[in-house]
Amino acid sequence: MQEITIHTVSEYVERLSDINRGRRAVYRGQRRDRSLLPKIARLTTYLPILQAEREMLEVFKLRSLPLLEQHPDNDWDWLTIMQHHGLATRLLDWSLNPLAALWFCVCKPPAENESGVVWLFYPDANDYAVPSKQADPTSISRVYLLRGKLVASRIQAQFGWFTVHYFNLEQEKFIALENDSSYASRLVKIIIPSNAFAHIRFQLDRLEVNSATLFPDLDGLCANIEWAFSSLADEELQDIPKKSFPTPNN
Repeated sequence: MQEITIHTVSEYVERLSDINRGRRAVYRGQRRDRSLLPKIARLTTYLPILQAEREMLEVFKLRSLPLLEQHPDNDWDWLTIMQHHGLATRLLDWSLNPLAALWFCVCKPPAENESGVVWLFYPDANDYAVPSKQADPTSISRVYLLRGKLVASRIQAQFGWFTVHYFNLEQEKFIALENDSSYASRLVKIIIPSNAFAHIRFQLDRLEVNSATLFPDLDGLCANIEWAFSSLADEELQDIPKKSFPTPNN
């Protein structure tokens, strides 16, 4: 698996041009270098994990109906909605937008001075999920790539996709994507040192990649305004230019 280190947005874009070579990738930004596992794989459940997954799905279906504007067509759509609202699923978030993935990596100060990462995954034609032909995402035996249904403006703004992970019955666990020989050769890891976070965050904002554009609602707008008028911990330690924010003339 190829690993690359970058320190600026321009270097990031240049290296992507070198390594992609016309191939289509999906991208995932992580503040920490953690394994490519969905949230449910990290959950400690008092029931066997597959039973807990199935029961959470059924409870969500029952209790969320009064809160939904549209009824999902299938379990793939149900999982997308659950993932969007923070419930543990076998889905892992990715994006078609490499700058969005980079922002998710550096949007907060580094954790304990750890480097962040952006993962690239190059899918092939057989990786794409076809929900009309694959009725039950909880019984799959390989990883699939699923396009995020536009249940919220955030998914559209972030060009969201998901990998849908399978449970290995022999090993009785979900296998991290980078540890699965069927997919590891199609992964690239881009490393972002902790001391580059603040400068890259500022550079991305100048390209209109920030919380306001990636979360096109009042929460995202408020987060962006607050950031524009304050300093995060890693910004205070470096010579980060004062952020500019358009305001009405007095």
